[in-house]
Amino acid sequence: MVRRFLPLLLAGLILAAGPAPADERVAVVSQDAGTISLLDAAGGAPTAYPVGSGPAGIALSPDGAEMYVAFPDGGHVAVLDRATGTVRRTLPIQGQPFGIAADSRFLYVSDWSRDRVLKLDIIGGQTVATAAVGHSPAGLVLAGERLYVANRESGDVTTLAASDMRVLVTIPSGDSPYALALSPDGRTLYAVNVRSDDVAVIDTAILERRARVPVGRMPYGVAVTPDGAHVLVTSQHGNSLVIIDAARLASEGEVPVGRYPEGVVTDHAGRAYVANWFSGDVSVIDIAQRRELTRLKVGDGPRFLAVLPPPPGAPSGAVEGSAP
Repeated sequence: MVRRFLPLLLAGLILAAGPAPADERVAVVSQDAGTISLLDAAGGAPTAYPVGSGPAGIALSPDGAEMYVAFPDGGHVAVLDRATGTVRRTLPIQGQPFGIAADSRFLYVSDWSRDRVLKLDIIGGQTVATAAVGHSPAGLVLAGERLYVANRESGDVTTLAASDMRVLVTIPSGDSPYALALSPDGRTLYAVNVRSDDVAVIDTAILERRARVPVGRMPYGVAVTPDGAHVLVTSQHGNSLVIIDAARLASEGEVPVGRYPEGVVTDHAGRAYVANWFSGDVSVIDIAQRRELTRLKVGDGPRFLAVLPPPPGAPSGAVEGSAP
Protein backbone atom coordinates (compact mmCIF):
# COMPACT_ATOMS: atom_id res chain seq x y z
CA MET A 1 0.00 0.00 0.00
CA VAL A 2 1.25 3.49 -0.85
CA ARG A 3 1.27 5.42 2.40
CA ARG A 4 4.10 7.90 2.60
CA PHE A 5 3.33 10.17 -0.31
CA LEU A 6 -0.44 10.49 -0.44
CA PRO A 7 -1.88 14.00 -0.71
CA LEU A 8 -4.13 16.16 1.25
CA LEU A 9 -7.10 16.97 -0.91
CA LEU A 10 -9.19 19.50 0.80
CA ALA A 11 -8.10 22.34 3.06
CA GLY A 12 -11.00 23.92 4.95
CA LEU A 13 -11.56 27.50 3.83
CA ILE A 14 -14.82 28.35 5.59
CA LEU A 15 -14.61 29.97 8.98
CA ALA A 16 -16.75 32.57 10.73
CA ALA A 17 -17.73 33.75 14.16
CA GLY A 18 -20.72 32.06 15.74
CA PRO A 19 -21.89 28.49 16.26
CA ALA A 20 -21.44 25.82 13.62
CA PRO A 21 -24.59 24.46 12.01
CA ALA A 22 -25.97 21.57 14.03
CA ASP A 23 -25.82 19.28 10.99
CA GLU A 24 -22.29 20.20 9.95
CA ARG A 25 -19.90 17.26 9.73
CA VAL A 26 -16.19 16.70 9.28
CA ALA A 27 -15.30 13.58 7.32
CA VAL A 28 -12.07 11.84 8.34
CA VAL A 29 -10.48 9.25 6.05
CA SER A 30 -8.51 6.59 7.93
CA GLN A 31 -6.27 4.86 5.45
CA ASP A 32 -5.12 1.94 7.61
CA ALA A 33 -8.60 1.16 8.99
CA GLY A 34 -10.35 1.55 5.65
CA THR A 35 -13.03 3.80 7.15
CA ILE A 36 -14.55 7.24 6.96
CA SER A 37 -15.54 8.74 10.31
CA LEU A 38 -18.07 11.57 10.55
CA LEU A 39 -17.56 14.06 13.38
CA ASP A 40 -20.53 16.23 14.36
CA ALA A 41 -20.56 19.83 15.54
CA ALA A 42 -22.15 18.87 18.86
CA GLY A 43 -19.09 16.82 19.81
CA GLY A 44 -20.72 13.40 19.89
CA ALA A 45 -18.84 10.17 19.31
CA PRO A 46 -17.65 9.78 15.70
CA THR A 47 -19.64 7.51 13.42
CA ALA A 48 -17.40 5.26 11.28
CA TYR A 49 -18.29 3.61 7.97
CA PRO A 50 -16.17 0.90 6.28
CA VAL A 51 -15.36 1.89 2.69
CA GLY A 52 -12.71 -0.60 1.57
CA SER A 53 -8.96 -1.06 1.75
CA GLY A 54 -6.61 1.92 1.65
CA PRO A 55 -8.80 5.00 1.09
CA ALA A 56 -6.87 8.20 0.49
CA GLY A 57 -7.86 11.64 -0.79
CA ILE A 58 -11.39 12.99 -0.48
CA ALA A 59 -13.43 15.66 -2.24
CA LEU A 60 -17.09 16.72 -2.15
CA SER A 61 -19.74 17.45 -4.70
CA PRO A 62 -20.67 21.18 -4.68
CA ASP A 63 -24.04 20.43 -3.06
CA GLY A 64 -22.44 18.19 -0.44
CA ALA A 65 -24.60 15.19 -1.35
CA GLU A 66 -21.71 12.97 -2.45
CA MET A 67 -18.17 12.26 -1.32
CA TYR A 68 -15.45 11.15 -3.73
CA VAL A 69 -12.62 9.03 -2.32
CA ALA A 70 -9.45 7.85 -4.07
CA PHE A 71 -8.16 4.29 -3.69
CA PRO A 72 -4.60 4.30 -5.07
CA ASP A 73 -3.94 0.60 -4.56
CA GLY A 74 -7.36 -0.38 -5.93
CA GLY A 75 -7.08 1.90 -8.95
CA HIS A 76 -10.47 3.52 -8.60
CA VAL A 77 -12.47 6.40 -7.17
CA ALA A 78 -15.52 5.58 -5.05
CA VAL A 79 -18.64 7.76 -5.09
CA LEU A 80 -20.20 7.68 -1.61
CA ASP A 81 -23.50 8.86 -0.20
CA ARG A 82 -22.73 11.57 2.37
CA ALA A 83 -25.56 10.56 4.69
CA THR A 84 -24.83 6.84 4.97
CA GLY A 85 -21.26 6.40 3.75
CA THR A 86 -22.39 3.70 1.33
CA VAL A 87 -20.63 3.35 -2.01
CA ARG A 88 -22.98 4.31 -4.85
CA ARG A 89 -20.60 3.41 -7.66
CA THR A 90 -16.90 3.14 -8.49
CA LEU A 91 -14.96 4.82 -11.28
CA PRO A 92 -11.93 2.83 -12.52
CA ILE A 93 -8.61 4.64 -12.97
CA GLN A 94 -5.68 3.11 -14.85
CA GLY A 95 -2.99 4.23 -12.42
CA GLN A 96 -2.83 5.42 -8.80
CA PRO A 97 -5.52 8.03 -8.11
CA PHE A 98 -4.46 10.33 -5.26
CA GLY A 99 -5.70 13.91 -5.31
CA ILE A 100 -9.30 14.80 -6.12
CA ALA A 101 -11.18 18.00 -6.88
CA ALA A 102 -14.74 18.30 -8.13
CA ASP A 103 -17.26 20.63 -9.68
CA SER A 104 -20.89 19.89 -10.51
CA ARG A 105 -20.05 17.79 -13.56
CA PHE A 106 -16.44 16.63 -13.49
CA LEU A 107 -13.88 15.02 -11.23
CA TYR A 108 -10.22 15.98 -11.50
CA VAL A 109 -7.90 13.23 -10.28
CA SER A 110 -4.11 13.22 -9.93
CA ASP A 111 -2.39 9.98 -10.94
CA TRP A 112 0.71 9.55 -8.78
CA SER A 113 2.37 6.80 -10.79
CA ARG A 114 1.79 8.19 -14.29
CA ASP A 115 2.52 11.91 -13.76
CA ARG A 116 -0.81 13.12 -15.06
CA VAL A 117 -4.19 14.56 -14.08
CA LEU A 118 -7.42 13.10 -15.43
CA LYS A 119 -10.74 14.83 -15.98
CA LEU A 120 -13.66 12.40 -15.51
CA ASP A 121 -17.35 12.73 -16.20
CA ILE A 122 -18.96 12.09 -12.81
CA ILE A 123 -22.10 10.42 -14.11
CA GLY A 124 -20.66 8.30 -16.87
CA GLY A 125 -17.28 7.73 -15.30
CA GLN A 126 -15.37 8.08 -18.56
CA THR A 127 -12.15 10.08 -18.87
CA VAL A 128 -12.75 13.11 -21.09
CA ALA A 129 -9.27 14.65 -20.97
CA THR A 130 -5.82 14.18 -19.45
CA ALA A 131 -2.86 16.48 -18.84
CA ALA A 132 0.79 15.61 -18.34
CA VAL A 133 2.15 17.35 -15.24
CA GLY A 134 5.21 17.04 -13.02
CA HIS A 135 6.47 13.97 -11.20
CA SER A 136 4.20 12.37 -8.59
CA PRO A 137 1.24 14.80 -8.61
CA ALA A 138 -0.43 15.00 -5.21
CA GLY A 139 -2.78 17.71 -3.89
CA LEU A 140 -5.23 19.55 -6.15
CA VAL A 141 -7.14 22.82 -5.80
CA LEU A 142 -9.89 23.77 -8.25
CA ALA A 143 -10.66 27.49 -8.44
CA GLY A 144 -13.08 28.44 -11.18
CA GLU A 145 -11.38 27.81 -14.50
CA ARG A 146 -8.03 26.97 -12.96
CA LEU A 147 -6.75 23.73 -11.52
CA TYR A 148 -3.59 23.80 -9.39
CA VAL A 149 -1.50 20.63 -8.99
CA ALA A 150 1.29 20.01 -6.46
CA ASN A 151 4.00 17.87 -8.08
CA ARG A 152 5.88 16.36 -5.18
CA GLU A 153 8.92 14.83 -6.86
CA SER A 154 9.55 17.63 -9.36
CA GLY A 155 9.27 20.45 -6.81
CA ASP A 156 6.72 22.58 -8.63
CA VAL A 157 3.05 23.49 -9.02
CA THR A 158 1.31 23.13 -12.39
CA THR A 159 -1.56 25.45 -13.30
CA LEU A 160 -4.07 23.96 -15.75
CA ALA A 161 -7.05 25.40 -17.60
CA ALA A 162 -9.83 23.21 -16.22
CA SER A 163 -11.96 23.49 -19.37
CA ASP A 164 -9.52 21.78 -21.75
CA MET A 165 -6.72 20.72 -19.35
CA ARG A 166 -4.08 22.89 -21.04
CA VAL A 167 -0.95 23.58 -19.00
CA LEU A 168 -0.80 27.34 -18.41
CA VAL A 169 2.39 27.54 -16.38
CA THR A 170 4.57 25.50 -14.05
CA ILE A 171 5.75 27.35 -10.93
CA PRO A 172 8.80 26.36 -8.84
CA SER A 173 7.64 25.71 -5.28
CA GLY A 174 10.36 24.13 -3.12
CA ASP A 175 11.45 20.66 -2.14
CA SER A 176 8.50 18.24 -2.35
CA PRO A 177 5.27 20.29 -2.56
CA TYR A 178 2.43 18.16 -1.27
CA ALA A 179 -0.74 19.94 -0.12
CA LEU A 180 -2.32 23.14 -1.43
CA ALA A 181 -4.73 25.74 -0.05
CA LEU A 182 -6.17 28.87 -1.64
CA SER A 183 -6.93 32.14 0.12
CA PRO A 184 -10.65 33.07 0.19
CA ASP A 185 -10.15 35.89 -2.30
CA GLY A 186 -8.35 33.53 -4.66
CA ARG A 187 -5.28 35.74 -4.90
CA THR A 188 -2.82 33.57 -3.00
CA LEU A 189 -2.05 29.87 -3.24
CA TYR A 190 -0.09 28.17 -0.45
CA ALA A 191 1.93 25.00 -1.09
CA VAL A 192 3.59 23.05 1.73
CA ASN A 193 7.08 21.80 0.84
CA VAL A 194 7.71 18.65 2.87
CA ARG A 195 11.46 18.33 2.54
CA SER A 196 12.41 22.01 2.62
CA ASP A 197 10.26 22.66 5.73
CA ASP A 198 8.54 25.71 4.32
CA VAL A 199 5.44 27.03 2.59
CA ALA A 200 5.54 28.55 -0.88
CA VAL A 201 3.38 31.67 -1.31
CA ILE A 202 2.18 31.96 -4.92
CA ASP A 203 0.55 35.07 -6.41
CA THR A 204 -2.24 33.74 -8.63
CA ALA A 205 -2.61 37.01 -10.55
CA ILE A 206 0.86 36.68 -12.07
CA LEU A 207 1.31 32.96 -11.37
CA GLU A 208 4.66 33.40 -9.67
CA ARG A 209 6.07 32.45 -6.29
CA ARG A 210 6.66 35.54 -4.18
CA ALA A 211 7.93 34.07 -0.91
CA ARG A 212 8.81 30.95 1.06
CA VAL A 213 7.92 30.87 4.75
CA PRO A 214 9.81 28.55 7.15
CA VAL A 215 7.52 26.35 9.24
CA GLY A 216 7.84 23.23 11.42
CA ARG A 217 9.65 20.10 10.38
CA MET A 218 8.03 18.17 7.54
CA PRO A 219 4.87 20.19 6.90
CA TYR A 220 2.08 18.13 5.37
CA GLY A 221 -1.31 19.83 5.61
CA VAL A 222 -2.44 23.41 5.02
CA ALA A 223 -5.66 25.42 5.43
CA VAL A 224 -6.52 29.15 5.32
CA THR A 225 -8.98 31.04 7.51
CA PRO A 226 -11.73 32.74 5.46
CA ASP A 227 -10.60 36.24 6.26
CA GLY A 228 -7.22 35.29 4.79
CA ALA A 229 -5.48 36.40 7.97
CA HIS A 230 -3.98 33.06 8.99
CA VAL A 231 -2.52 30.00 7.34
CA LEU A 232 -2.55 26.74 9.31
CA VAL A 233 0.17 24.17 8.66
CA THR A 234 0.68 20.75 10.24
CA SER A 235 4.25 19.94 11.27
CA GLN A 236 4.59 16.19 11.09
CA HIS A 237 7.89 15.86 12.96
CA GLY A 238 6.98 18.66 15.36
CA ASN A 239 3.63 17.08 16.29
CA SER A 240 2.07 20.52 16.09
CA LEU A 241 -0.15 22.92 14.17
CA VAL A 242 1.77 26.02 13.07
CA ILE A 243 -0.22 29.27 12.78
CA ILE A 244 1.14 31.78 10.26
CA ASP A 245 0.25 35.46 10.02
CA ALA A 246 -0.53 35.83 6.32
CA ALA A 247 0.22 39.57 6.21
CA ARG A 248 3.66 39.30 7.83
CA LEU A 249 4.38 35.81 6.48
CA ALA A 250 5.69 34.77 9.88
CA SER A 251 4.77 32.14 12.43
CA GLU A 252 2.63 33.22 15.40
CA GLY A 253 3.29 30.03 17.32
CA GLU A 254 2.37 26.36 17.46
CA VAL A 255 -0.35 24.25 19.07
CA PRO A 256 0.66 20.72 20.18
CA VAL A 257 -1.44 17.96 18.60
CA GLY A 258 -1.15 14.18 18.22
CA ARG A 259 1.58 12.13 16.60
CA TYR A 260 2.47 12.71 12.94
CA PRO A 261 -0.28 15.20 12.01
CA GLU A 262 -1.20 15.43 8.34
CA GLY A 263 -4.49 16.88 7.05
CA VAL A 264 -6.12 20.00 8.49
CA VAL A 265 -9.49 21.68 7.84
CA THR A 266 -11.59 24.37 9.54
CA ASP A 267 -15.30 24.66 10.35
CA HIS A 268 -17.74 27.57 10.70
CA ALA A 269 -17.14 27.98 14.42
CA GLY A 270 -13.45 28.91 14.44
CA ARG A 271 -12.09 25.41 14.96
CA ALA A 272 -9.41 23.48 13.14
CA TYR A 273 -9.43 19.70 12.86
CA VAL A 274 -6.08 17.93 12.53
CA ALA A 275 -5.72 14.29 11.48
CA ASN A 276 -3.03 12.63 13.60
CA TRP A 277 -1.81 9.72 11.51
CA PHE A 278 0.22 7.79 14.10
CA SER A 279 -2.01 8.34 17.14
CA GLY A 280 -5.25 7.42 15.36
CA ASP A 281 -7.18 10.50 16.43
CA VAL A 282 -8.24 14.02 15.45
CA SER A 283 -7.22 17.14 17.38
CA VAL A 284 -9.91 19.82 17.61
CA ILE A 285 -8.26 23.26 17.91
CA ASP A 286 -9.68 26.61 18.99
CA ILE A 287 -7.84 28.82 16.51
CA ALA A 288 -8.39 32.14 18.31
CA GLN A 289 -7.27 30.79 21.68
CA ARG A 290 -4.43 28.73 20.20
CA ARG A 291 -5.29 25.61 22.17
CA GLU A 292 -6.43 22.04 21.68
CA LEU A 293 -10.00 21.51 22.87
CA THR A 294 -10.13 17.73 22.62
CA ARG A 295 -8.97 14.68 20.69
CA LEU A 296 -11.44 12.33 19.07
CA LYS A 297 -10.53 8.71 18.45
CA VAL A 298 -11.13 7.52 14.89
CA GLY A 299 -9.93 4.58 12.78
CA ASP A 300 -6.23 3.79 12.50
CA GLY A 301 -4.21 5.95 10.15
CA PRO A 302 -6.32 9.12 9.75
CA ARG A 303 -4.72 11.33 7.12
CA PHE A 304 -7.35 13.19 5.09
CA LEU A 305 -10.33 15.37 6.01
CA ALA A 306 -13.16 17.35 4.46
CA VAL A 307 -15.86 19.63 5.87
CA LEU A 308 -19.33 18.53 4.78
CA PRO A 309 -21.81 21.36 4.23
CA PRO A 310 -25.41 20.90 5.36
CA PRO A 311 -27.21 18.35 3.17
CA PRO A 312 -29.23 19.57 0.18
CA GLY A 313 -32.44 21.26 1.29
CA ALA A 314 -31.29 21.81 4.87
CA PRO A 315 -30.77 25.29 6.37
CA SER A 316 -27.18 26.34 5.76
CA GLY A 317 -26.59 27.79 9.21
CA ALA A 318 -24.20 30.29 7.70
CA VAL A 319 -23.66 33.59 9.44
CA GLU A 320 -22.97 37.03 8.05
CA GLY A 321 -19.52 37.20 6.56
CA SER A 322 -19.11 33.48 6.01
CA ALA A 323 -18.02 32.10 2.67
CA PRO A 324 -20.75 30.67 0.43
